[in-house]
Amino acid sequence: MPILISGVVSEKRLLRELKKLGLTKHDVRKFYFANTSALVYLKDESMCKVYEDLVPDEKTEEEIKAVHQYVEKFKYLIDVERLAEMEFQEEEIRRLSGRERELLGRAILDLKGSKAGMKFHLHLVRFWREKPIETEIGTGDIVLVSRGNPLKSDLLATVLRVTEKTVLVAFDNKPPQWVFKKGVRIDLYVNDITFKRMEENLEEVRHASGRKRELRNIILDLLSPSPAGKESFTPIDRRLNESQKTAVSRSLASPDFYLIHGPPGTGKTSTVTELIVQLVKRGNKVLATADSNIAADNLLFNLSKHKGLKLVRIGHPARVLEELEKFSIFALFEEHEKSKIIREGWEKVRELIEKREQYLKPVPSLRRGMSDEEIIHLGKKGKSFRGVPAKKIKSMANWLLANYEIDIRINALKEMEKHLFNEIIADADVVVSTNSMVKSELLEGFEFDVAVIDEGSQQVEPSTLIPIMRAKRFFIAGDHKQLPPTVTSEEAKELERTLFERLIQSHKNLSSMLTVQYRMNEKIMRFPSEEFYDGKLVADESVKNHTLADFELDSPPGSYKDILDVAQPVVFADTSNINAFEFKPSGSTSYENYEEAIICVKLVSALLNMGLDRKDIGVITPYANQVKLIKELLTEREIKVEVNSVDGFQGREKEVIIISFVRSNEEGEIGFLKDVRRLNVAITRPKRKLIAIGNSKTLSTFPVYRRFLDYVKKEGNFVVLD
Repeated sequence: MPILISGVVSEKRLLRELKKLGLTKHDVRKFYFANTSALVYLKDESMCKVYEDLVPDEKTEEEIKAVHQYVEKFKYLIDVERLAEMEFQEEEIRRLSGRERELLGRAILDLKGSKAGMKFHLHLVRFWREKPIETEIGTGDIVLVSRGNPLKSDLLATVLRVTEKTVLVAFDNKPPQWVFKKGVRIDLYVNDITFKRMEENLEEVRHASGRKRELRNIILDLLSPSPAGKESFTPIDRRLNESQKTAVSRSLASPDFYLIHGPPGTGKTSTVTELIVQLVKRGNKVLATADSNIAADNLLFNLSKHKGLKLVRIGHPARVLEELEKFSIFALFEEHEKSKIIREGWEKVRELIEKREQYLKPVPSLRRGMSDEEIIHLGKKGKSFRGVPAKKIKSMANWLLANYEIDIRINALKEMEKHLFNEIIADADVVVSTNSMVKSELLEGFEFDVAVIDEGSQQVEPSTLIPIMRAKRFFIAGDHKQLPPTVTSEEAKELERTLFERLIQSHKNLSSMLTVQYRMNEKIMRFPSEEFYDGKLVADESVKNHTLADFELDSPPGSYKDILDVAQPVVFADTSNINAFEFKPSGSTSYENYEEAIICVKLVSALLNMGLDRKDIGVITPYANQVKLIKELLTEREIKVEVNSVDGFQGREKEVIIISFVRSNEEGEIGFLKDVRRLNVAITRPKRKLIAIGNSKTLSTFPVYRRFLDYVKKEGNFVVLD
């Protein structure tokens, strides 16, 4: 039987309160924190009778224990993952040469920087090299900038833009001079701030009150959510299909939360956009978020098509796409009429700083024990002191007076800036942000009627909780049948189970699935529909029968005519009769398959010769080593086509996708290909043609792959290579 001590949020405070009751930590067996209270279990349970008026009811006891355990579990998992991510990056930098890491797309070498001006408060540097840049590093990424050993550098920057030969980055502070010399290297790095913000928010979850406490308890299954009704609405987007309209209608009528399940190509973003516009029409202030900057900008881009919506994008200016910059909080700040007064104020501060430099700074050796007040007093009187001439004291007095004025002005300007930022945010209908940036100072103290969270199945639960803690109800869109968030640590794998997945499994009645897809030819769609979506997906008429035959292409070469048949959307090239075995280099955890890589390159080359644009072709493979190998082989032939991992292609599409499955062994081992969500993502990226390459004997040891191969034999071209 426990006792409940209110007004306690830390162990230190708890011990003080226990002392008032005549207890010490030695009397305590266990304690839990939640709801600004401590639930304390004493070693001697008979002592609880003495404090009978402090014994809580069973419901309170259950709630505090559940919340405490939930928060502590996720704090631990986040910390484990943070350390694992940092160790992974650092270990990879140590283990691989710069060239090897560059081939993986996680480093760019041999750069030279040049000044590229200022952007708001940021210092821009454009890095350049003669050799074309092929990289996974993109807009918004945090990079480690170095010259020599990257692990000895602590210089971080944010990528603004990557072109064929340049990388534009932004530094928060003035960068050192060596960045403008030759031999600079940039490496993809971990953003520690994201983890810290998740941990801070978990404490907010722990001690939530009012409506936030209700939502938290619904998430923890301590409270039952209210059922969803249906609210009629007139769609702004007239192209919405019935499943999209149902999702919006039921979301609008859900008092607590609702989930929009959007399989590949089903118009999830269009549905989310319609929902946000309808919420604003009903007078709601909306917080729209996603875990990544790319997904947040995608939301913003779609919302920007709706004229009359007041939009504000919160985020580091370097992580907002250039074409959407006008919605950035910093751009809106610069354009505001009040910002002119603030700019003039900062100019005056700079003038005062220059003026102050003309005087002597009162350093300890000149003070001789004098306080600021004494220096100013003696300066006015024109007196010397302890051997310090009156002239020097006068100069120090002027320095202090100028410094006081500078401090007063800076504080006033910062307050004015804060008020103006708040005014801009308060005036917005929709605030768009990453989950992490919701915890930034800019949004401190702001509450919203609704949080709409996109890509909910690709973010860890503590990340999703950040926007939820700022709203009265929430909606999440995602697809738990595709890949979960990337988790580096084996110990933290529990983070792969997202809040979206958890809620959709426990509250199916509070979800809608979008069923009409606008990407894939029907034959490409049918297998994933049956296997992952209960056969509910329907191909829209606009894509149902589209193939490469719709393009004016030359005939495929004879050796590959069955694989590259423009009228056939689904092909499997079977390597089981040729010497195409997997290989794992020593010291590596990743596999490669040289023969499959060569086949990929030959098929890409043939498609280009047929007249297909290189931007319409994508090569996907589950293994990092195979990505690296295929990129090397394409570079040797001066072919530029996107090659990426399955994870890297999630949310993307191409006219043609070539998949290299890599695994080829006599034991039938397929490793992490067993995660069938990886197969789902890979085979749902193409619009008109899917070409899969693999060893049918190895793959068919796993039931889902066996069914996929049977499907291709029945509906597509199954080509045995020899």
